[in-house]
Amino acid sequence: MADPLPTAVGLESRRAPSRVCRLRGLPYSASEDEIGGFFSDFTVDEVYICRRNGRATGEAYVMFTDAAQADSAMEKCNKKYLGSRYIEMFEAAEADLAAVKKVLEDTQLQGCVVRLRGLPYAATAEDVAAFFEGVRLADGDDAIVFTTTVDGRPTGECYVELADKDAQAAAMMRHKEVMGARYIEVFHSSKMDKLQAQQQRLSMPPPMTGRWTAQPMRPSLPTHIGMGAGYMQPAVLAAAAAAGSKLSSGVDQLTGSLQGTHLHTSGTRVMPPMQQQQQQQQQQQQ
Repeated sequence: MADPLPTAVGLESRRAPSRVCRLRGLPYSASEDEIGGFFSDFTVDEVYICRRNGRATGEAYVMFTDAAQADSAMEKCNKKYLGSRYIEMFEAAEADLAAVKKVLEDTQLQGCVVRLRGLPYAATAEDVAAFFEGVRLADGDDAIVFTTTVDGRPTGECYVELADKDAQAAAMMRHKEVMGARYIEVFHSSKMDKLQAQQQRLSMPPPMTGRWTAQPMRPSLPTHIGMGAGYMQPAVLAAAAAAGSKLSSGVDQLTGSLQGTHLHTSGTRVMPPMQQQQQQQQQQQQ
């Protein structure tokens, strides 16, 4: 996913002076004091380290005494090093910080969720439930949410919401167990991540249900005209267009429109009948 943390204000609001900056690329072990020391030339009112499930994400928010201090800190400290990591700084707003705190601290948004990676592309919700046999999943039809690419193909990942913390701990114990021929990785996640995955799916075209989902078949032509059935080569389309044929016409009509036309099996060009005759005469003379 792109940026896992929400933005609470729009572009116009971001143009207003703000005393808050967002930091990215922090060492996971960095403390509030170390981050404060990074800005030792400035007056810092608050350092908020972003954590999910108790683990630092590598991001933090810093609130300075005023917007002028924040601007100066951006100019001086952006892409400077803290330990072995260089730190990126971005403009933010107090509303952003408040929204991030709500997401990361609200137990309802955290929930009891795990993320699975390495699933067979044809895996179903029933397969995932069987993988967690003996572990209680959350009630409801949306306890298991698969992620897909922009064109609706499965990514091999899904989110699973568990009934409680004990069930989540039990689910984590299935890390690197096998489903079919694939071993599955299990990671801590949050209800917010699961909701984002659901929202993303709703904004997409109807997704494919698996690798073996039937695809619309192209009109087929007899193989005797120099091509495999079921595949419309570019030469066929060109010839059909030249004959005034529409793709919606039947196979017989399309085949009839190609009478006397030789199609190379490469499908790269159409050879008119006269040129075909000339080629045959040249071959005979040779």
